[in-house]
Amino acid sequence: MTFLNPLLLFGLAGVAVPIAIHLLNRFRPRNVEWAAMDLLRRALLSRSRQIRIEDLLLLLLRCLAILLLAAAMARPTLTGSGASWFIGKPRTGVVIALDGSYSMNHRPGVNTRFDRAAQQIREIVRTLDPGSPTSLVLMGSHPRILLRNVGYDAKVFEDILKETEPFPERLNVELCLEEVDKLVAEIKTAAKECYVVTDAQAMSWRHMSEKARQSLVQIGGGCRLSFVPTGGTGAENAALTDFRHVSGILRRGSMARYLAEVRNQGVRPLQGVTVELTLDDRPVDRNVIDLLGPGQAATVPLFARFQGGGIARLVARLKPDGLTTDNRRYAVAHIRDRVRVLMVDGEPSATPFAGETDYLRTALAPGAARGGPAPMTVKTVPWVDLPLQRLTDYDIVIAANVPDFRESQVAALEAFVRQGGGLFLFLGDNANPRILNARLGSLLPVELGAPAGRAEERAQGWPLEAADSFHPLARIVAALPKELAADARVFRLLGGRLVPGAQTVWRTAGDAQPVLAERRLGAGKVLLFTSTADRAWSDLAIHPLFPMLTHQAATYLTRQPHEAPFTVGSMMVLPIPRRTSQANVIFADPDGKRTPVQTAERENGAVAEYGPLGKPGFYEITYAHGSEPLVAAVNVDPAESAIAALDTAEINALFRELPVRVLTEEVDLASAVKRGRIGRELWRLTMLLGLAILVAEGWLARRFTRRMATAPQPLSKGRFSRREAAEGMVDG
Repeated sequence: MTFLNPLLLFGLAGVAVPIAIHLLNRFRPRNVEWAAMDLLRRALLSRSRQIRIEDLLLLLLRCLAILLLAAAMARPTLTGSGASWFIGKPRTGVVIALDGSYSMNHRPGVNTRFDRAAQQIREIVRTLDPGSPTSLVLMGSHPRILLRNVGYDAKVFEDILKETEPFPERLNVELCLEEVDKLVAEIKTAAKECYVVTDAQAMSWRHMSEKARQSLVQIGGGCRLSFVPTGGTGAENAALTDFRHVSGILRRGSMARYLAEVRNQGVRPLQGVTVELTLDDRPVDRNVIDLLGPGQAATVPLFARFQGGGIARLVARLKPDGLTTDNRRYAVAHIRDRVRVLMVDGEPSATPFAGETDYLRTALAPGAARGGPAPMTVKTVPWVDLPLQRLTDYDIVIAANVPDFRESQVAALEAFVRQGGGLFLFLGDNANPRILNARLGSLLPVELGAPAGRAEERAQGWPLEAADSFHPLARIVAALPKELAADARVFRLLGGRLVPGAQTVWRTAGDAQPVLAERRLGAGKVLLFTSTADRAWSDLAIHPLFPMLTHQAATYLTRQPHEAPFTVGSMMVLPIPRRTSQANVIFADPDGKRTPVQTAERENGAVAEYGPLGKPGFYEITYAHGSEPLVAAVNVDPAESAIAALDTAEINALFRELPVRVLTEEVDLASAVKRGRIGRELWRLTMLLGLAILVAEGWLARRFTRRMATAPQPLSKGRFSRREAAEGMVDG
């Protein structure tokens, strides 16, 4: 037996009250001087034993009534297998956790996995009595509670099931099981049951974390826990898992190259997989993958020419299949009329390729050197003329081997970066680590130290490697053949350590010293190359990697925070331009629903935070009334597209050491639920017995008192209590 409200068992201490009253009355004798005492004494002595028994009977009834009433408030419950043989009301509370991740949208036939899961839930709740405490939680990247410890109503429950559909997000098992544990603890019933209804996606469940396993142990310790797989039959799915810009300057009239990655998540080969690219809802390119084996991925190039300026919306898409949620990926690009670059030369020279920026200018604007059109506008000034330049006229500032910066220049550069500008710094012999750390400490991603390597020992230089495979600039190194990438060597650099919040993009192979590092400030970025932009400390300037780096860096530095892709279920955090005076920023989701978000101050400036993001597609962000909205792209998490499900043997092995029973589709679900249901509450019976005993005690007390009153009385008006008579304590 258990008690649903065990703290109320302290009420059992109330049984001490009638006992105390009984004992106090026992020790209160009265001495009465009376002439007829001898006759009365004889009469009382003959009945004293009977009266004593009657008093003890009344005391026991009072104590028993208090015990039963206190126990009833604590709600005693029989949970053993024999509970069904005991008189009492069976009462079961149920928590149902329904998988709402987008793999449940897979449709191998007529119905989706989610449809089958809803039908299994209907089978479970049909076994409940009306009014049974019920909770329903939809699991995704975070839990959504649809019903919380409410009485079961078949119509309400059915309406909720019909309106519910999966979210375009992946399943976070840890977070959702934590919430399920809380819901189970909230239910106060004789028996508790919890059902986790899911497609048993292998990606989500096969490698459960220790934290998730502990949550299952906790849930199973407080209720009967069941795992209900929906039978994830059919595993054929082609998914777009990546879509990104890889080359080309994003400006009016230019051509940009994108890569789309397609993965076959099924068990059969796919033929003729077509990927289409649209620009502002207009088809601009398509490519076909002839054959894609099971589990294989292939990338296809897609090209877009930007005829107009402003925000471009790009969509890569596949033909519809069993799971359409992952058949699209979105991207945005801010197309400028021209990209304006200011180069600051720390050691200018009239001799060709003797200055610090000559190789940079040739790589960025090769057409200008031949008298043809240049992909961007480049202006070069000596470092002493930097104070004369208005930085707001440029998109990117590149400084090469500059010996020093004035305080006013540093302040102007920091404001330029925070407003969304890009700063690219190269070092060299003129760069003094102590001076640069003191002057540019608020901008540098690396706290510079002593030089490493010797420029004259070119045969002993360091090859380069990517430090972060997901960074757009790191992908340049990763995409090159290893032999070609190894030819690019750095012979000398300024060592140092990353400052908090910065990241290494390129590093030296072997000792992992940062070569290319990044730091974000406000809406802009700072890149630092710890070697030179010419051939003094490196041969990178004459390597094919150099023009790739400069062009990709120019595109990367001009990209604003809203152009980075976001993921459904995450938060969208965007820096606020300093020129914006409004306290609220308006976010509009793909359906057009507008939500005002109040700005907040952070360490690097004001930001607007919106989310968690609920849908894939294009979101519009408006900073000020009447201004042109910005656009951000939001995509689904590609990991959830791996829809293969665990089979029955794998599921049983997964939960072998956990308090979880598995209810597969092979069993009659409703019958299995009923067979496992136990628990009867006895509080009503206990309460009725307690009240009945109180009534009986009152009736008996009245009867005993009436009989005492009808007994022969002495000729005096003196009276004696039942206690005095029972004890024979009358003194003549």
